[in-house]
Amino acid sequence: MAKTFAPIVHDPVRCRRELKAFAQLLAMPELSEQKDILPFFKQRSQLSAYIGMVDPRIGTIPELAFEFSFLGDFTADLVIGNRAKGHFLAVEFEDGRNNSIFTKRPNKSTTEWSRRFDHGFSQLVDWFCILDDFKKTDRFKRDFGDGHITFSGLLVVGRNAGLSPADRIRLNWRASKVVVDSRPISCVTFDDLYEDLANRLRIYPHATPFEK
Repeated sequence: MAKTFAPIVHDPVRCRRELKAFAQLLAMPELSEQKDILPFFKQRSQLSAYIGMVDPRIGTIPELAFEFSFLGDFTADLVIGNRAKGHFLAVEFEDGRNNSIFTKRPNKSTTEWSRRFDHGFSQLVDWFCILDDFKKTDRFKRDFGDGHITFSGLLVVGRNAGLSPADRIRLNWRASKVVVDSRPISCVTFDDLYEDLANRLRIYPHATPFEK
């Protein structure tokens, strides 16, 4: 898969087939980012593109790029965009393990944010920082287009089984309250992502298809 943007036309039949494969992947109790997650999504462009539906500003006919390099060492696992609308979603995948979001510490009843979660969130912060720095360059216009371009972020990490009710409240609060340079960053587990995409695909035939 090229590391530049390629247009993806939504194919509901293929997307459902790839979503079913995602459900089968989630039958594994723990997922490695490098061995399981990244290879899985790189081989399934329809499902990867459909992640853009998490942000309604993108729609169902997006452009897609894996391992997209912003500059130098700054590389996003996945970027989904709508150039016509001037909006892009940067996606960071981390491990899908029960301790990928919170970890327990000796002699503490409250869990702590894990290093994997902080790493993934910091990646998104760095991407937004570099994007803000080079938004007036020719490279930026070539990659994302002219005019006012907006970005949002999505961090996919961990599994629902690793979250207590108190942990879930903290995760949801952070996802809804913390913004970076006025940009929202959604934080979801792989189980959450599957349920969201399954629900959206289930109602898609009754929705108005997005058009550029």
